[in-house]
Amino acid sequence: MSSIIKLEIQKKSFDKKGFSILHDFELEVQPGEKLSIIGESGVGKTSLLNIIGLLDTRYQGSYQLFDSPVQELSRNKLAEWRNQKIGFVLQESALIDSLTIEDNIKLPLMYANIEKDASAQEHFKRIVNKIGIESILKKKPLECSGGQRSRAVFARAVIMNPQIILSDEPTASLDPENKERIIDLLFEMNEEFNTTVITVTHDLDVANRHERIIKLKRSE
Repeated sequence: MSSIIKLEIQKKSFDKKGFSILHDFELEVQPGEKLSIIGESGVGKTSLLNIIGLLDTRYQGSYQLFDSPVQELSRNKLAEWRNQKIGFVLQESALIDSLTIEDNIKLPLMYANIEKDASAQEHFKRIVNKIGIESILKKKPLECSGGQRSRAVFARAVIMNPQIILSDEPTASLDPENKERIIDLLFEMNEEFNTTVITVTHDLDVANRHERIIKLKRSE
């Protein structure tokens, strides 16, 4: 089976002083794998997700995604893959305050010009019902609680039924009931669509429910 992700990072540098992380890091992921990433703050967990998700290309190394060398992809192709093939549940994934929760969730569908497709509408209904946000769809983000906004960000991440879902602390602001809803939906998508799930978390209960755990350590 061909790997969906094959990543080799010599290092990721941040400033002229030479601060760097992810020294000699290698990662290979198979399609449909459930992988969690743990480690103390500052070791590069979120940076790693940004690299995997094509948000950050400023690192030394090589990356093959979907059997294609990332360094050879055009800017348009990178944007297309970020919208259609990769779902992001990242801490900085802000909702647009001027749009309703429903329109925020449907943004990827609009970018792909499929928001009116029957299958897309059905998938939208399934997601919002599963994670319990039907009552806030017509509200604006600032009218919602932090937990409600977190669930809306999650819904937007999975609305395109992506091949890879990248989650950065997806349950951090949720109560136990809604935490279970999010994890259940993640793993249902993995089971039904062979979606690859990569989750950064400090919650060892969440981490242990994945098939494989990678612990990042601080560089010497």
